[in-house]
Amino acid sequence: MRPLQGVRILDLTWLLAGAGGPRLLAALGAEVIRLEWRDRLDFLRYSPPVIPVEGATESRREMKSVNRGGLFNDNNPGKRSFSLNMAHPKGKEIFKRLVTLSDVVVESFRADAMTKWGLGYEVLRSLKPDIIYVQQSGWGHKGPYWKYASYGPIAQGISGLTDQSGLPEPYPPAGWGYSYMDWSGAYYTAISMLLALYYKKRTGKGQYIDGSQIEPAIFMTGTAILDYLVNGRHWQRTGNRAPYKPAAPHGAYRCEGADRWIAIAVSSDAEWRALVAEMGTPAWARDPKFATLATRIINQDELDARISEWTRSQEPFALQDRLQKAGIAAGVCQTSQDRVERDPQLKHLKWLIPLPNAEVGTWPIKDVPFHFTRATVDQGGPIGRASPCYGEDNDYVYGELLKMSKEQRAQLEQEGVI
Repeated sequence: MRPLQGVRILDLTWLLAGAGGPRLLAALGAEVIRLEWRDRLDFLRYSPPVIPVEGATESRREMKSVNRGGLFNDNNPGKRSFSLNMAHPKGKEIFKRLVTLSDVVVESFRADAMTKWGLGYEVLRSLKPDIIYVQQSGWGHKGPYWKYASYGPIAQGISGLTDQSGLPEPYPPAGWGYSYMDWSGAYYTAISMLLALYYKKRTGKGQYIDGSQIEPAIFMTGTAILDYLVNGRHWQRTGNRAPYKPAAPHGAYRCEGADRWIAIAVSSDAEWRALVAEMGTPAWARDPKFATLATRIINQDELDARISEWTRSQEPFALQDRLQKAGIAAGVCQTSQDRVERDPQLKHLKWLIPLPNAEVGTWPIKDVPFHFTRATVDQGGPIGRASPCYGEDNDYVYGELLKMSKEQRAQLEQEGVI
């Protein structure tokens, strides 16, 4: 039994901030039906990296198919796909019929896109009074920026997250990586849909949900905002130094090998003594300037240099194990290859699961980061497969759900509707 078995989601999202939310609900058992059209595809369908197919001649960065984009496949497992031209009047009528068969409609267009199509919330609610309609735009549906477009890095910048990340002045902000707020926005979309479904189960009522990327980002700056409001202090970037809990050493240190690093955090004098013992009790470590946590914090620049001299000759994974056994918080700064091929914890958790794709074959997809003892939850969803090929489920949607004859469908194809 899957927790959301019997729930149907009409998915008009794209990229990650939108598509990541329905992805999680598919893993919980919802039937997620992704609406697509060939003239305006999610560009992750044809963006590198490309999933290789045995016998293919193109390079991994070339794309000759809309079904092998690695990011698209990772963002959309467990979903169905059907093709529909929403710019055509008949396309809109078909969409309305599908709304009456669905529990949730979720999209991540600009905030006014559905209204321009004549398909805003009031129209959807007139078709199905208990429909749940989720808009996951960059800025939300209100305010002076509501029509602006956005991507993850834009939300990070406006929220202040970008300015908070990186080395201290005079170095520039580093940001949090390209898609940090895409995934965060997706998680909040998933949570909002779950809460709306729970409310609907209790009351029989649907509702409209106005989501955005910018608001989850603002939530992540809470400490900096509180510090300014209460103390009048502006956030100062700290790099790898601990901004709140006192710790020294606290950073990432170069190890043996090409661009290999290890993170080490020492927050007590007992941990420091254990680290000194692991280093072989060098003479410099007995200097009074390193004797206490307070003096180590004052002398962190020199301390980091000393620690780096030692770690440069250490194999990172062996060092991680030794330090952990000595009670010192330490972890290798892992590469993608490490996480996929080497990490024993991730392998034990089976974080990559093989799922079938009609064109690619079986390919590993990262699973959801939670599992239940009394319910089936996995990223293949109720259909047990990876991401859909474009229009792969047209037969299911137009035949099984909408009961269209082959003749009707042929006519719609000829008219450019499906």
